[in-house]
Amino acid sequence: MKKLQRLFRKLITLLIYRNDTQLMTYPGKKDRDWFIKQTIYGTLFGTLTGGVFLTGLFIEMNTSDSIMGYLPNIGSIAGIMVIFAGIIIEKLKSRRKYIVVMNIIAKTLIAGVVWLPRILPADIAPYAMIACVFIGYSVNAFMGLAINSLFIDVVDEKIRGRYMGVKQIFALIVTAIVPVVLGRFVDISGDKYLTFCIFYTVAWFLMWAETHSFAKITDPEFKHLDQKKIRLKDMIVIPIRNKEFMKMMGTFVVFYFAWFISMSFASVYQIKYLELPYVFIAGAATFNAVLQMFLYPLWGKFIDKYGAELTRNIAIGMYMIHALLYIFFTRENAYVWLVLLNLNAAIMGPAWMLGVFNTKYSIIPAEGRTIYDGFFTSVIGVIIVAAPAVGNLIRSFILKSNITFLSFPQFRLMFALTFALLVIQMIFIIIRSKKKNNMEMERLLIHSIKNRKRRKKA
Repeated sequence: MKKLQRLFRKLITLLIYRNDTQLMTYPGKKDRDWFIKQTIYGTLFGTLTGGVFLTGLFIEMNTSDSIMGYLPNIGSIAGIMVIFAGIIIEKLKSRRKYIVVMNIIAKTLIAGVVWLPRILPADIAPYAMIACVFIGYSVNAFMGLAINSLFIDVVDEKIRGRYMGVKQIFALIVTAIVPVVLGRFVDISGDKYLTFCIFYTVAWFLMWAETHSFAKITDPEFKHLDQKKIRLKDMIVIPIRNKEFMKMMGTFVVFYFAWFISMSFASVYQIKYLELPYVFIAGAATFNAVLQMFLYPLWGKFIDKYGAELTRNIAIGMYMIHALLYIFFTRENAYVWLVLLNLNAAIMGPAWMLGVFNTKYSIIPAEGRTIYDGFFTSVIGVIIVAAPAVGNLIRSFILKSNITFLSFPQFRLMFALTFALLVIQMIFIIIRSKKKNNMEMERLLIHSIKNRKRRKKA
């Protein structure tokens, strides 16, 4: 038994930690291990209650497409509510206790949504469900700011990038295995709603394991904003006054609007219109997850060498390709195209996640971190609400146009719009990057000339 345990530890060290002895021995490993356990339980919860299964549950309730478009992004939309979360979190004495309580409330609401059709009339149930899910994810968003703040303080910056890559591999193992098994259950089930009831109930029990993991993490001293009284308007004014932060916000606002104007309807398009089986969607996602296990460490090294901003910009380019692929995604090529889409997603996903996280926290100051984080999350949430609303209007116009040369034009032309908007953004990023490089070269040249003059005088 001991030999098997030693062999298992060696495999973990070799395959996941990549023989990185510094990562294995750096102070605070117990806390990092609890974060990994929390990630596993949290990913299991999200897999059981989110993604295609959340969409599938609402499809079983005959929910309209206009509402369905918001479901895949409900967590991000709920982030609108956190703009004032900083005023609460900045006053906390214990982030850990706050996280524990909020996790129980949030995930009980999310998991409990599946039982509402049992107690409410069929015409009311979908609206009550979307309200319950929204409140649950709003509470989860409030908790998320405290988790990010705790994570930044617990995991040292020297190993944070590599550790994030390792932590994500554990989540990807879950993502690679569980959705395929669950998807098969849904496909062969005679009563899909009952199957969803089982999934969501199991998820609720997993929430308690995740809560236990949070309770075990050390809570270091919290750096509060150096201000005696924080007012409501400070939640908006403080971030707006930071020019560097607002420049970063501009890039993300444009990107998220361009992306979600059409991609918020991608799951509905796949499940309801292309009629793809759950097991194949889940299988393609597994292919995606397995690839990401290998790509996360590579992107981590890339960030260390070339920086988070370049990594983020490359990811935007990959998202542009993703939108282009969706334009040609039809019933005839659905099985091949879904594999291509997940191949591209496997490349861009780690780049975007690591690039965005590290770009954001390299600009956000330590003092008042939750105020900036809340502002960022809230603004992006507003964009993710506005984008599908605009998308719905354009889709309605396309449907009324009676376009016949293209199958499902109300989706595919929207994907083309996203592609065009991302191309424009990429052109702007390249132009701005060249200007920035030229300015940096001029600055270095001026600095070099001044140094030469000083030497001559000396």
